[in-house]
Amino acid sequence: MNFRLSYLAFNLIFFSFTISIAQSIKKYDNLFYEKYNAISNQNLKDSVKSVHLKISKPKEDMPEYKKTDAIFSNGIRGSAYFYFDKFQRLQRRSGVVFPRLNYLEDDSKTEYEYEYNEADWVEKKELRSALKKYYPVMDYNLLIKLNQISIPKADEISEEDGKIWPNYRADKFEYEIDNAGRIINQKEYFVYRTGKETMNKKANDNDLVNKITFIYNEKGQVTNQKITVGLFAKNKIAYHFLGTECSYCKDLQLQYEYDSKSRITKVIMFGCGKVVAEQDYTYNSIKDYVETVKYYVTGNGEIANPTRNFVKTFNEQGDIIKREYIPNYTDQIIIQKISYYTYEYDCHNNWIKCNIFLEGTQDGEPTLVAERKIEYYN
Repeated sequence: MNFRLSYLAFNLIFFSFTISIAQSIKKYDNLFYEKYNAISNQNLKDSVKSVHLKISKPKEDMPEYKKTDAIFSNGIRGSAYFYFDKFQRLQRRSGVVFPRLNYLEDDSKTEYEYEYNEADWVEKKELRSALKKYYPVMDYNLLIKLNQISIPKADEISEEDGKIWPNYRADKFEYEIDNAGRIINQKEYFVYRTGKETMNKKANDNDLVNKITFIYNEKGQVTNQKITVGLFAKNKIAYHFLGTECSYCKDLQLQYEYDSKSRITKVIMFGCGKVVAEQDYTYNSIKDYVETVKYYVTGNGEIANPTRNFVKTFNEQGDIIKREYIPNYTDQIIIQKISYYTYEYDCHNNWIKCNIFLEGTQDGEPTLVAERKIEYYN
């Protein structure tokens, strides 16, 4: 009897403590992430309707090998255009931008088009986050993700029983929420159906990509996320995050550290017994924004960059103004060791022109010039 009373008393105290934490944590409107979020990736502000991007050819007096490097490693590459609905959900996107002198205006060249489940949107938009958003902090896995359906192209069809069936492709996310309103588990599904199978759009165990389990500290902050492979990804797909990938090892996890203001200061991807990638964030001592990010990356991320370690500096608007690669060894030759970026902004604080200097100095003619034409709902 005494044991039962002690057990009940412990649970009552624990429940009260949990509720107290939940009530003391400031809640923010959740920033939704569809699978291929573009608003956040481009640091766009306000009610954006569309973004068209163009980048000039490299300046003529550069050696050819430097021109090639500038095309692929300028730091501003992205899709040629994005379109968003009034809720800032990505509708359409097309084309990685290589240097081009003109905007891509032909909408018929849309490569990816998406739609959303409205019931899913209504349900998830009621959730609130205890995490304030700071660009470019990689908090992607801490935020709610929307179910996203890819609209099939004209040639994405299957023929079966004399009928034409448009293929079905969707990214779906399910959440388990505790009494304090915190995410306990996230399940990601990739639902792909062809032929008559498209009649069954419900996700099942075979569609499970992965499961992420959230672990919290006494302040209600996520300190660890355990990542478990699903049947869909098992032996086929690696886990992608922080600009690289890692096999679905048994110890695969993400780790987070915070400062006294509850801002994320470090994100680590750990797997197969080692740190695969890491990002460290330093905030401006006067204004509340991320000033520098130190990157460490291995695997595919190291292949995509000339070194494992590099540092990016950002301005108050959240846009990169300097990038510096740290040599892996003495006397390593790096084509773009230090790069600089300067901007012109519109009245919404989104940049519309970026001068890109990839040769170690901000003097003289920029190596490339990127321009964005942005249309707004408001």
